[in-house]
Amino acid sequence: MSTNREVIIIGAGAMGCSTAYHLARKGVASHIIEKESIAARASGKAWAVLTYPPLMRVLERVPDLPFWLPEDESYAHWLYLFWSGYFRMPDLALDLKERGGIDIEFGKMPWTLIAMSEDEEEELKFMKSFLQESGAHECEWIASDDLRSVFPGINPHVRGGVSLPQLQVEPYKYTLGLAQSAESMGAEISHGEVVGFGAKGDRITSVKLASGRELEADAVVIATGARNGTTTSWLGTEIPVHPVLVECIRIRPPKSFPNHSLGGHFGQLLSRVNGDIILSASEGGSRSEFFETMARPDFDATLSEGLIARTIEAAIRVLPDLKDAKLIEHRGDLLAYSPDPVYNKPALGRLPDWENGYIATEGSNGIHLSVGAGQILADLIVDGRVSCDARQMMEHIRPGKA
Repeated sequence: MSTNREVIIIGAGAMGCSTAYHLARKGVASHIIEKESIAARASGKAWAVLTYPPLMRVLERVPDLPFWLPEDESYAHWLYLFWSGYFRMPDLALDLKERGGIDIEFGKMPWTLIAMSEDEEEELKFMKSFLQESGAHECEWIASDDLRSVFPGINPHVRGGVSLPQLQVEPYKYTLGLAQSAESMGAEISHGEVVGFGAKGDRITSVKLASGRELEADAVVIATGARNGTTTSWLGTEIPVHPVLVECIRIRPPKSFPNHSLGGHFGQLLSRVNGDIILSASEGGSRSEFFETMARPDFDATLSEGLIARTIEAAIRVLPDLKDAKLIEHRGDLLAYSPDPVYNKPALGRLPDWENGYIATEGSNGIHLSVGAGQILADLIVDGRVSCDARQMMEHIRPGKA
């Protein structure tokens, strides 16, 4: 692809800005069109943790968890994306600070899944054994006394836990860092509402804005998150999307908090490098109940009443000292899951029936997967192909694949 052609990216979330950044690294300046502002939606409100990739192979076989997959699917098919983000984020954080002037608050700390009962302890010890037998030796069992040395006030019923490494960034700053770094290399970002496309044969020729302006395009990337299905439908190639509202709250503890996150059946208690804590409570019920109860086909992102009290109560049961924490923010937005039953499967690559149209739909791991996804889209657009280590993955997760 010639470097003087216009690549238009619709959406300034993590996926869109990562694509612009990786295109710029290959010498191609793109034009991002954003209806609201950079990271205005889910990309600015995410938990923004990068899960230890081998854990996904365990979670896919636990029926009650949202990460469960049916027997004919596996995270192994797209684990490349998880490893890409996990390995590249430390260096990317340095590059975004140098090019874009943004400290994305990258950090690495332990994340311990705790057991509050004998059954939970047995479940977690099986998880540890499975991971270690699979060659993932970074996990370890932490005894209850060792946990109490880190968290002196922890619930006395905690029996220990499995500790894994976990990476994190601040989501808004991460997305802004990608955007500003891309701009420093020639990308353009402008405000506008996309309402349609011009086309000729199997090529998209332009992007139409609500203002009446029409932008010529040699390639178009659709990265509109939960609205990806609506946007692609304007091309007659609708990619099914299951919009789901996901929420969390941010609190500030009354005193210095350990650089150590906790998780389990109670929910998540995620320590941040800036001293805050991100909390989420367990949704309860079955996996299908979660995805259907929180489904928002009307794109209503109104936050749930009562979630704050329920989430804080769950955290206080684990760490009573949090009763004096200060509530900073209740946040959440719509995530673009795939339809039942493979909710977490991404759709990434060239749009069916369109030679120069591309899409990124990432499920629940947008910040994590955005690193690898942006690189893959840039490779497809500029080189017409992806690297050899991603080819089989792309065949499995390509848009429109049943």
